[in-house]
Amino acid sequence: MPLVAQDTAARPVPGHSVHGSTFSEGPRRRGPLLPGMGEVSFPVTTANGEAQQWFNQGVGQLHGFWYWEAERSFRTVLALDPACLMANWGLAMASLDNTDRARAFVEKMTGAVLDPLSARERLWMEATRRYLQPQKDEGERKKMVRQFLSDLEDIAATHPEDLEARAFVLGLQWGKQSALGMDNANHFGMDAIGQGILAQNPRHPAHHYLIHLWDGDKGARALKAAAMCGPSASGIAHMWHMPGHIYSGLQRWADAAWQQEAAARVDHFQMIRSHTMPDQIHNFAHNSEWLVRNLNNLGRVRDALTISTNLIEMPQIPRSAKVEDKPNQQYSDERGAWDHGTNRLRDTLLMWERWELALQLAETPWLGEAGGFDDRWKRQQLIGIAAFRTGDSARGEATMGAFVKQIAGLRAERAAAVDAADGQARREKKDGNAIQQAMAEALKPFTAKLDALEPALAELQVLADLAQGRKEEAKAKLDQLKGVHEQRMIAIHLQLGDMDKAVELATSYAARSDDQVQPQAILTDVLWRAGKREEALKALATLRPLAGSADLESPLLARLGPVLEAAGIAGDWRQAAAAASDVGERPPLDGLGPMRWEGWMAPSWTATAPDGSQPGHASLAGKPYVALFVLGGSCAHCNEQLKAFGEKKEAFVAAQLPVVVVTTDPASEIAGETPFPTWSGADGAAFKALDAWDDFESQPLHTTVLVDGSGRIRWQHSGYEPFMRPDFLLEEAQRLFKFDRSRPETLAVVH
Repeated sequence: MPLVAQDTAARPVPGHSVHGSTFSEGPRRRGPLLPGMGEVSFPVTTANGEAQQWFNQGVGQLHGFWYWEAERSFRTVLALDPACLMANWGLAMASLDNTDRARAFVEKMTGAVLDPLSARERLWMEATRRYLQPQKDEGERKKMVRQFLSDLEDIAATHPEDLEARAFVLGLQWGKQSALGMDNANHFGMDAIGQGILAQNPRHPAHHYLIHLWDGDKGARALKAAAMCGPSASGIAHMWHMPGHIYSGLQRWADAAWQQEAAARVDHFQMIRSHTMPDQIHNFAHNSEWLVRNLNNLGRVRDALTISTNLIEMPQIPRSAKVEDKPNQQYSDERGAWDHGTNRLRDTLLMWERWELALQLAETPWLGEAGGFDDRWKRQQLIGIAAFRTGDSARGEATMGAFVKQIAGLRAERAAAVDAADGQARREKKDGNAIQQAMAEALKPFTAKLDALEPALAELQVLADLAQGRKEEAKAKLDQLKGVHEQRMIAIHLQLGDMDKAVELATSYAARSDDQVQPQAILTDVLWRAGKREEALKALATLRPLAGSADLESPLLARLGPVLEAAGIAGDWRQAAAAASDVGERPPLDGLGPMRWEGWMAPSWTATAPDGSQPGHASLAGKPYVALFVLGGSCAHCNEQLKAFGEKKEAFVAAQLPVVVVTTDPASEIAGETPFPTWSGADGAAFKALDAWDDFESQPLHTTVLVDGSGRIRWQHSGYEPFMRPDFLLEEAQRLFKFDRSRPETLAVVH
């Protein structure tokens, strides 16, 4: 392998790359050449034809923002041809959002090192290395962006046959508009670049950039790109996702949902194939949560519940942000699968008035007491609303009591914090303005929380009054209802008997939610209840084609029976909308991948025990287990991991979760008492079977694997450092296995 990253003379710490920390991160396993990676051609200096195929694949993955797999492709290029210097350029491009890491791949690519490259390749390498040089401030950063664009334009002009130069010019102009001073400007010129590429190669993944370019108030200009984007790179999920932006912007919810479901299915298939955990994939969770929103727009409640609950079921894995001597493994649920799934599940239950299901799920891990402050109060709010709406006033009152107690506690904490800030400022002899400022700062964190809790409590108090028939008391509290969704305000006004207000709100809500099933269904129902029968029948006529794929058993749609009877409609009243003719090639969704993600089946593996026996996966079959793959007794980090897990042995035993250790040491060197059964995997076979192996450098990796009783891998942490948080893994295993115990009786109505 050529000089890259930070070459080290001494043998690195076990599990780390021999080429330094830059190569310790990223994918360490090889995969196959994949179909559907985009029709691109980027010739590089290599005598290995397969390496050139992998390079083209990597460039196609860059265009599709599939950076994890792009890095795997370029690493494979280096494995096939260590002299292919341009692979380092590809690795840098796959890490452009992490400029320090990207720089490490190319910083030594200068001078005589570049002699083997063609003149065109040298231009690429020098332009990228120059762009990645450290920059002192924002002004210098913008200058370097402009220089990079100029360099890429020079490549495109000097080598007109290089379509990739023009594609990256287009991508950079769109992605760095602010730095280039091009905000909302020159979009037509950028579009011309893309159209020029597509005139020569109609299936080039540049369609992706054109969608980004016009995503917004001129989305119709990207309809052709939206039709071609997925087919141009059918194996990259993001290329199916992006047309969903255009269709959503044009309120074409069915087309948007199709694209996003295609993306989710491709991601599910690829993650299972490559043994990649969900939150390692760029944009995956975002695509799926947006899919749920569009499914709700269509009234496809079951599918919305399927996707949102599946996101919640996905493994949570702490990871270190960068390579350091001591693992700093942190987990953040923000914008991850669990966070998005939880938000969309709550939204779906509220939107479609699935009150019984909400109360049922509140007793399961799908809607458990997890997450931060916002997650906890929103869960309580949903439970309270569902309780009152199902007539369970006792549970609703209990939820109100929890809110009252929490608010009182926050107010007490706020008063104490203000007093403390006042006292501290006075001890520091600050003036009156500074004292007031200190007290105001102390208020802020409590104010935001109280601003969330107090309106939620007020809504529950109104529902409590209505449950007890206290309409006047409920009316008196309406002014306290701030930020309550119109759907719930409409329901409150209906219960109060204020039909005019309910009609006003429902009309406004439907008018601002064009072509969405739920607002139009609410309007139809409210008009009928208000005695406006002719208007209700007209609203029903508008609703029917919108509801072509809606779930009729949802409570909101089930309430429309009287309107349907008056219209003389029996049975399935939905009207399927005509399929759009401008959406391009659409393969069968089932052929792209499964609707839901789940872990893959662990392969059979064995190791050698000190007594010469061959235990392994088969001997553990039928029960869950944790396998720690460690890199021998001489690895200090492994010993720290074993110590940390050993201290929690009793907790794992109590949870009926056996832990086994597979070491690189020979069986003859496994001596003395160990906290867990320890077996030898010195031949590397078990390490390779469980993804604990670096294919590029042919060395074992630190890996911790959780396998369930059916033999399916549910959680996996593999790489340059051992997993050091046994408490987290134990809690996560218990969370994941709760889904299995709850699923048959709870989610039969969902899946």
